[in-house]
Amino acid sequence: MFAPAEGSKPAAGAGLVNGVAVGLPLLAGVLAGDPEAGSLACLGAYVGAFTNKGGPRRQRTAGLAVAGVVNALAFWAGELATGLFLLALALLMVLVFLAAMGEAVHGTVARLGTMPATALLAGAGQSSSGPSDGTLRAALLVLAGGLWYAAATGVLAPAPRLRSVLAAAAEPYREAGRRLIWIAAGSGRDGSGASMVPALRRAERTALTLRGPGGDEGLAARVDPLLHQAVLLADLTAALAQTGPPPLPVRRQFTVAAQALADHLCQTARRLARPGHAAPAPDTTRGLKDLALACDALRSRTALGQEPYTLIARAGRQRRLLERIHTAARIAHRRTGALAAIASTPLHPAPPRKIGFDAARLRAAMTLSSSAYRHALRVTAVCAVVFALVTATGLPHGEWATLAVLRVLRPQYGTTLERAGQRIVGNLIGGTCAALLIAGIKDPAVLAVLLFAIISAGFALRPVNYAFWVVFGTPLVLLIGDVAQSGDWASALERIAMTVLGSAAALLGGYLLWPAWDHDRLTQHTTQATQTAATYLDAALHLLTDPKAPPADHVRRAAEDTLAKAQATRQHANREPGRNTEALADVSTTLTTLASLIEHIGALTAHATPRATLIPGLADYRTHARAAMTASQPDGQDAHTQALTDTLDAMRLYLAQLHTQRLDELPRHQRDDTRTRSAVRDNEPVIGLLTNIAACITQITHSMR
Repeated sequence: MFAPAEGSKPAAGAGLVNGVAVGLPLLAGVLAGDPEAGSLACLGAYVGAFTNKGGPRRQRTAGLAVAGVVNALAFWAGELATGLFLLALALLMVLVFLAAMGEAVHGTVARLGTMPATALLAGAGQSSSGPSDGTLRAALLVLAGGLWYAAATGVLAPAPRLRSVLAAAAEPYREAGRRLIWIAAGSGRDGSGASMVPALRRAERTALTLRGPGGDEGLAARVDPLLHQAVLLADLTAALAQTGPPPLPVRRQFTVAAQALADHLCQTARRLARPGHAAPAPDTTRGLKDLALACDALRSRTALGQEPYTLIARAGRQRRLLERIHTAARIAHRRTGALAAIASTPLHPAPPRKIGFDAARLRAAMTLSSSAYRHALRVTAVCAVVFALVTATGLPHGEWATLAVLRVLRPQYGTTLERAGQRIVGNLIGGTCAALLIAGIKDPAVLAVLLFAIISAGFALRPVNYAFWVVFGTPLVLLIGDVAQSGDWASALERIAMTVLGSAAALLGGYLLWPAWDHDRLTQHTTQATQTAATYLDAALHLLTDPKAPPADHVRRAAEDTLAKAQATRQHANREPGRNTEALADVSTTLTTLASLIEHIGALTAHATPRATLIPGLADYRTHARAAMTASQPDGQDAHTQALTDTLDAMRLYLAQLHTQRLDELPRHQRDDTRTRSAVRDNEPVIGLLTNIAACITQITHSMR
């Protein structure tokens, strides 16, 4: 529930900016002797903060100003509609429906999201409606807060710089270093490399800001090679993990060399993440020299018949992989130095794509076959029912129940269930803390200062986990209201109860109204992941049979992305009621095997050399591998997997003959790079990986039946 989102980290800078932009109006109101005015302006800034989608400074500020005006109008409408149930209900339903439809209506509607509906509920929930001029004054204060937030963030938010791209590029290098540490220590954690792929994808997405309108092609040309080296390191460390533990005669030297290279990669990552704190690269050549000497000694004992040839073959393969990692790390370190010197270069992000109103697009989206339309109807209906219920019963702070529905109800039920748990637990923790603070602190100035810290921490942790935001966001809203009406600690408990009610209603509505089950989509997503993995495998095998074939980068990304999508669907399906646990277990096995398969394929691309064309049956292997993964009938799958087994038998026979020839020539040519030695060096790891890939294919075909 509180697990950090993958690749996320606290946004301290954004937290401080929002702390000032949201909290300062409240402090100003307290110092001016009008805490109620300060709390209303703070509310306008707070609601506006959720419409901040980033982008170029001018367009962002203009968009936030528009949001401030719309939110203030919605707040005013909520106050005017107090006591007019049907009008308030109609306005709420319209705003919720528009927010759920989003870009199908207009780009501005998508950017505003649920904030106009939130402002409407905040206005309707005011404890005293007052005369009409008081109502207008409150709306103007909310408007002032929203406009202040737009201006403050326009001034305070720092311009994006190259260092943000370099910080993202540091992550795959850090992950490669960690993986080398695990390999050197003989840890089983190195097997999957699951965190490496997401780190690479995040780095690539961040680097896309350097291209396109407003980008800098010169900077992009300097950053892209750095990412290419990271991809190479991912494949090389995957290939190294596939070789198994180092032979005992060279284990100590291997561990020292691998640890030195891991330190080098981690140092490169630190240099990218903190360009102003450069440190000299560690010496990695000494460890590799010692490993080479240990391999020479092992080769001599093998020539005398004292050690089996398989040991020197594995040790030599591991040494060569470490040498390639060393070369890639040195290249990356040199490029890092040049980029670190220009880390403060400002970036100019492209403005967001403008999406205007299109009646034809909206009509096409408003059909029951559209999941977005079904969700819009679902969330609108549940919000309307909850709003009507709390209004009819006169429950105190009933708007919090409707707000909980807006925040919790998601298109997929598994996500809704997760959100409900985070919302309830976060409100319990945050609301209890707020009640204690309200009961113990009576000075509005102290509360205003405390709110600055809460706002800063909440917005800093918001990217990490939604539950963290709820923990801080709940006392934030409660304390804003307490500044105007101090000592009302019991309202915190009432709001917690309303949150539980709204979350329960969201779960019930998501279950009853056009439920969208992830376990129904899981088979489709798993099939897509299998097909894209088969395409990636075919492209990698094409590289082995034809060194001039185009690189497989785009199909690799497609395979990794569809696998990640299927894995996310499986996680959500595990939380859903009515799931088939046996079927989920089979799918989990398939997805785990697909992850291993994709990693084997990446390692295979690291071994692509012209000598691979000498491997017998490689073209047949390529034909049957893809066919086995895409065949629709079990008989066809079995036929192709059996053909793979026969082809691998021929490859192993070829490798055994090479080993025999190498043993015969070893006493005379220990150090000479003979043709046989080159063939063993280049093709033995390829055949080993092809064997592992065939085993994955067999397991996938069996688990999907």
